[in-house]
Amino acid sequence: MKKQKELKLNPFQLNVLLNEEEKQDFQFLLENGVYCNNCKAVCPKGVVDYTASLDDLNDIRIEGHCAACGHKVVRIMELGEDRSFFEKVMEFRQSIQN
Repeated sequence: MKKQKELKLNPFQLNVLLNEEEKQDFQFLLENGVYCNNCKAVCPKGVVDYTASLDDLNDIRIEGHCAACGHKVVRIMELGEDRSFFEKVMEFRQSIQN
């Protein structure tokens, strides 16, 4: 299988790709699940100014800043191995190529 290109996701695309449980998990990560190397802890006030993208494994890569100190943070939401998510993403990738 050929390596997939990384795709930036806007909020609408992210909303379409994630089911309700995944949306809750995503929100939880933003608020309580991203480690900050500067604070040496999970971002105490969550993540702000984030962007989301699909990586080459069809996982969601979250890049943003720690709300407490402003340090850049990154977290991967591993969904690419979930069959239904994978199929939805592949359909999405195909639709934007046309």
